[in-house]
Amino acid sequence: MIQRGAKYTWRFDPPDRALAEKIREATGLSTVMASVLVSRGVTSAEGAAAHVRADLETLPDVHLLPDADRVVERVGRALEHGEAITVHGHDDADGVTAATIMIEALTQLGASVSSYVPDRRTEGHGLNRAELDGLAARGVTLVVTVDSCVSDRDAIRYGNGLGIDTIVTDHHEIPPELPPAAAIVNAKLPETDYPYRYLAGVGVSYRVSELLLAELAGAHGAATSSRPWYGARWRDEALALAAIGSIADKVPMTFDNRVIVTAGLAAMPRTERPGLRALLEETRLWGREVDENDVRDSIGPAFGRVSDGKGGNTALALLLSLDIETARGTARELVDGRGAWRSMAQAAWRQVRAGRPKASHAPVEIVESSVRIEVLGYVTSRLSEELRKPVIVLSNLNGDRMGEARGPGGFNLVDAFNSMAELFLGYGGHPRAAGFTIRNENVPAFRERMIEYAAEHPPEPRPRAIDAELPLVGATSEVGREFDSLAPFGQGNPRPVLVARGTGAEQYEAALAAGLRFSTPVRLGRTPVDLVYRLRYEGARAFASVLDAIATGGSGRAGGTATDGRE
Repeated sequence: MIQRGAKYTWRFDPPDRALAEKIREATGLSTVMASVLVSRGVTSAEGAAAHVRADLETLPDVHLLPDADRVVERVGRALEHGEAITVHGHDDADGVTAATIMIEALTQLGASVSSYVPDRRTEGHGLNRAELDGLAARGVTLVVTVDSCVSDRDAIRYGNGLGIDTIVTDHHEIPPELPPAAAIVNAKLPETDYPYRYLAGVGVSYRVSELLLAELAGAHGAATSSRPWYGARWRDEALALAAIGSIADKVPMTFDNRVIVTAGLAAMPRTERPGLRALLEETRLWGREVDENDVRDSIGPAFGRVSDGKGGNTALALLLSLDIETARGTARELVDGRGAWRSMAQAAWRQVRAGRPKASHAPVEIVESSVRIEVLGYVTSRLSEELRKPVIVLSNLNGDRMGEARGPGGFNLVDAFNSMAELFLGYGGHPRAAGFTIRNENVPAFRERMIEYAAEHPPEPRPRAIDAELPLVGATSEVGREFDSLAPFGQGNPRPVLVARGTGAEQYEAALAAGLRFSTPVRLGRTPVDLVYRLRYEGARAFASVLDAIATGGSGRAGGTATDGRE
């Protein structure tokens, strides 16, 4: 059922009442909680219990990952022959945490392992020939990528010619043609038995590292006394990093991701890793429980894209640090650098906003800019949000162009780029956020084809979802506390959205008298409305945040109602 509110269009498909009641009886959950779970795809009491617990034991068999056997075979051969291995990372929170986990797993197996994180200011996205030339000169024969490179067909072929095999671990969208890698681990591959597609790059890295340690530690295990988080503590320390990367990358907070993040957040306050402890201290989070909002607002942004231009990365050095005092200095540098980045980003935003055409009816906005590469994604995101359509911002990169692209829901940037893949030097990403490098001479053709594609594939945003019905008088602190068991919240797993049918002043006053509090006052007219709201538990009280109001009857705009708009 589709309904139009004062602010948004809503979809509410009433959940199966019989199934919800069966779940309620078997689990002891409230009726509304059981209804929410059914609305979100739970089909059994066992599934409901597993969803609430979010246990690591519910993760699928890691051997189901695509090319799992090839990864074990190739890494095992490298260990047996003492080959030099390099972990190729990506310069954001997801990529840095993924690289840390992989480096440490290989180190525990006794590998000779180094790292390389390209500087996007000078090297762009993914593997590049200069990097591969340098690795070959140092005797590297195996590269393991994390959070990157599933689209780097030409670079991986070039590396093969230098005697370098590549294992790709990635979570970005699959290109029309796969690279000639020794193995490709990506749960989005069309022919895979792994049941969950939406792991973050760090989630893939964690699971592959888990696989390697399980299969190869018996034959190749190294001494672990040098780092207290190796051996038995490795899992908890790796999960803490996986939680950071997953939250920062805004992957769906469902199934495997939610399990990994739940475990990682629980492990974070107990970390023995100097770098993570220093970062928690610097962001004033040490000594207390950490939730997804702390990671999203404070920890994740500290993983700034700070490179030395030679394959090194400051955030990676922090996480690999063995000395707490050194780590504290590096953490302070990262947090201070984030402040400088914000100033740069705001200046770049003013520059781009002032320089773009004031009115454009094109289905996609393509902007040429001189803003620095470090803030290109930020200004692209803001411009797309403001214009409510796909936006691409191009900037200079070594005489060519680097582009960042962002789009609204219902528009797939990767599909667009796949349709013109031959124009790019390299590209990749997600449906709503992608990037590429392109030669100058191909920009006019790209502009023409992108506008044509966007005109033929206009965004089709989906209505927002309501999970269950609950009158305001039923919105108690007990229900709010029960909803907290669905945390951590995020994309695909937001705090439950409820609707209170036929709400008027009398129902509102009765809910206030029963103890319900509202984030902002709600004004109701004479005609009852269907209030759409969220419920949270805080300080032993239930608080409602009203999102919208739907005129009774289900269509048209509701009048006389104020909503606080918080989501």
